[in-house]
Amino acid sequence: MSGTEDRGAIIVVDLVHDFVDGIFKTERSLEVARNTEKFLEKVSKKLNVILTRDAHIEDDPEFKIWGPHCIDGTPGAELYGNLAKFSDRIISKRHYDAFFDSDLDGYLRARKISRVYICGISTDICVEHTLCGAFFRGYEVNIISDLCASLDIRAHEDAVKRMKVLYGARELSYKELEDIYVEK
Repeated sequence: MSGTEDRGAIIVVDLVHDFVDGIFKTERSLEVARNTEKFLEKVSKKLNVILTRDAHIEDDPEFKIWGPHCIDGTPGAELYGNLAKFSDRIISKRHYDAFFDSDLDGYLRARKISRVYICGISTDICVEHTLCGAFFRGYEVNIISDLCASLDIRAHEDAVKRMKVLYGARELSYKELEDIYVEK
């Protein structure tokens, strides 16, 4: 979607192969990726869509915690399925927070976007840090909780609670957003 009318933007965090069907895959991550594709097909003409992709350099310091993953230029760092065709912008990132050290904030501000709907993997890591980054930059934050996944369901549930309590995030399902933005 182009233009400057603030209908909001969807930020899809890290639906890349290493997280969806690679070294950190779960049944839930694959379900989230497939449902996200279907959802974006319905709403991408009404909302700006930004996809982030975890894309690390060789020997990235984060590997001390998680081991090597999503190395830029490898299949593991590439977006899953056909997600890219729904995107207005793809942001490569090396940190949990997609706003940190990227042009995400500038991109949203240039389009006068003040409301973000965030989903992706992992709810308790990159999704939560990205939502926090949006909050501290003054965006109205929303979490599409049924389009998020973590390695552990309890970590997912706890992260959603934290985002609501600490950042005032509104929790929505993707069906609720479809009802708002898709003409019947």
